[in-house]
Amino acid sequence: MSFRYYILSFLLFGFGFTLSVNAQQIFTFVETDSVEVGDIFEFTIVVSGHDQLLSYPDGEDFEDDLELLERNRYQTGAGRDSLVYRLQFFGTDDLTIARKSISLRSSDRDTTLYSNPVPLFFRTVLSGEDDEFRPLKPIFEFARAVYPWILGIIAALLLGYLIYRHWEKFYPTDEPEKVPYSPKPFNNPLEQLRSELKALPDTTSLSGFGEFESFYIKLGDSIRRYIKRVHSIPAMEMTTSEITSSLKKGFTSPELIAVTKKVLNSADMVKFAHFEPTQEMADQTLEKAGEFLTIASKFDSEVIESMRMEHERSELEKIQTTEENE
Repeated sequence: MSFRYYILSFLLFGFGFTLSVNAQQIFTFVETDSVEVGDIFEFTIVVSGHDQLLSYPDGEDFEDDLELLERNRYQTGAGRDSLVYRLQFFGTDDLTIARKSISLRSSDRDTTLYSNPVPLFFRTVLSGEDDEFRPLKPIFEFARAVYPWILGIIAALLLGYLIYRHWEKFYPTDEPEKVPYSPKPFNNPLEQLRSELKALPDTTSLSGFGEFESFYIKLGDSIRRYIKRVHSIPAMEMTTSEITSSLKKGFTSPELIAVTKKVLNSADMVKFAHFEPTQEMADQTLEKAGEFLTIASKFDSEVIESMRMEHERSELEKIQTTEENE
């Protein structure tokens, strides 16, 4: 019997009398107390003693390190609901699922109940050997009589410099012909991302974990490079959670943030958790990257146009400076 049905049966039969005498109660259950990167688990909220359930948590209510995969509601009896959430963990540290609010409507008024906070402890996937520090290498002993060598090298460099200046004075070389500055074309970040996605290998040709890992790393780095250039975020050195938090602070489109989180979380599972995907999963991730490109084309157009104008202004200044120096 699954964990979900065990909880429901327990509440029906073990707490039947207790719930009948209380007006409104809320119970919170989680099927594990420790998680690794990529782990999927169930988080259950049971509400009893109400007439109608008005609102309950959705994907935006959960922490950044948790992604909502599925949500189901079960009505186990009159005045009793069970909300079961399937969540996936992408953090690298301990996490506490904060209390969640649920709105109820009784016969005479509306009420808001809050679940209890639930701690989750991070369980690393590294082996014990990886945590050990390597011993320090022995100190290299230099020869004691190094000063004569240092003085000799300095004297040789000084002599070479004097010979060069003498040669330059009496045998001047012809100045190279000045070449007019050629302005560089603007590299559109959207076109660059589109080219990088097209350059990815076909998913049908991928075989073995190494090829899948290379595919996901290249795909994730393409998205990170775009975010770094357009949104001025050092995405190549940041975690997925840090990137999404920075995008939120920059008032980026919620649609772009959501698809960014899905693509980079999938890449992180393969790169860091050594999760071996299937061809179907790779196709889905590539499709999400295409959605990112479409959404970015819609919401980042003004930013990219400003980048193009700034590039052209900078190139014009370089041309003017070159002409003045001539």
